[in-house]
Amino acid sequence: MTRILYAEDAPSVGGSTVCLLELVSRLDRSAYRPFVLFRHNLSLRGEFDRSGIPNATWASVRGEPEDTLPDTLQPGAAPAFKKSTPYRLFRSVRLYAYEDRPAVDWLAGWMRAEGFSLVHANNAVAANLAAIAAASRAGKSVVSHQRGYFRHTAFHRFMSRDVARFIGISDAIAEDFANQGFPRERTSIVYDGIDVESLRPRARAAGAPVLIGWFGRLVAWKGADTFVDAAGLVLEKRPETRFIVVGDGPELPRLRGKIARDARTAAAVELAGFRVDARDLMARCDIFVNSSIEPEPLGHSALEAAAFGIPLVASRCGGLTEIVVDGEDGSLFTPGNAAELAGRLLALIDDAALRASLGAGARRRAESRFSLTRHVRAIETIYAEILENRSGA
Repeated sequence: MTRILYAEDAPSVGGSTVCLLELVSRLDRSAYRPFVLFRHNLSLRGEFDRSGIPNATWASVRGEPEDTLPDTLQPGAAPAFKKSTPYRLFRSVRLYAYEDRPAVDWLAGWMRAEGFSLVHANNAVAANLAAIAAASRAGKSVVSHQRGYFRHTAFHRFMSRDVARFIGISDAIAEDFANQGFPRERTSIVYDGIDVESLRPRARAAGAPVLIGWFGRLVAWKGADTFVDAAGLVLEKRPETRFIVVGDGPELPRLRGKIARDARTAAAVELAGFRVDARDLMARCDIFVNSSIEPEPLGHSALEAAAFGIPLVASRCGGLTEIVVDGEDGSLFTPGNAAELAGRLLALIDDAALRASLGAGARRRAESRFSLTRHVRAIETIYAEILENRSGA
């Protein structure tokens, strides 16, 4: 049986930790024994415990007190000079020297002592640099999971030279990663998976107004403004339509004011904030919108909506174009173009048969391409290939 160490360095609960929980909970336990090492003491660790997944933090492994961090962090905007290539290179070396390098020796020794055969670094190369370097020193094969658009440097490429396989969660991420100089021949594309068995289409109330949903983190690049502007345009022609925005974030207070300033949106757009029942609210929607103005790595909420059989209307950028196919499961619009989004929504509001057809297409696509079972089997295939190549070396 192969013992796998999963290195999770995220400082807050988010997509990487949730996807990791779903992966390790469904691994073939007759072949793989997972162990998750968190850099920070996140609240989601309790879910790993309840799923029977052994886990620890850096501090607990070293016999030190565990920290407790907030589950959401709100980084500020970086000055322009900090985005320059020379500065980022200098900073990447400095961060490694002061934050990661001191941990490499004990991490490598611990990996050897625990007898792990494979290390799965669950975050960007830059975030998992200590685990990647330690695994290399300990002689362990490494898988590095790329889940977003991170700006890496030549130092990161050098430090990850021994990684056996990089995984991108979409074609868009794999292309961006390759454009930064990482080896395309060692990069596999494995879409994030969703539990299509538990997220099934539900009957919608007959005769109720069309409900259009937006779900996500309320940060500027997610484009909630575009959604609200489009809602105002739709309400001019179809005032009975209803909208709901579910999510929290730094943009919440400003967006609340924007909605309240227009009598139409104030009456028809619900700003629900963070909701533990977000999936139940999504299942009630007739149309799902993702209006990001910057490329999404993939779009997890769009995948969930597809599983619910909800037609998708999304920005034509990033991984969303790998989920939404015009005329099959939804439609795409130009990022930031509220008028174009409103036109797409009006076409669906006025055609229940089209909504049903696109929703059925979304469900089929979720089942065939984005199921959690498919995701886990693809990851296991990568493990098997790496371990076979290592044993034959």
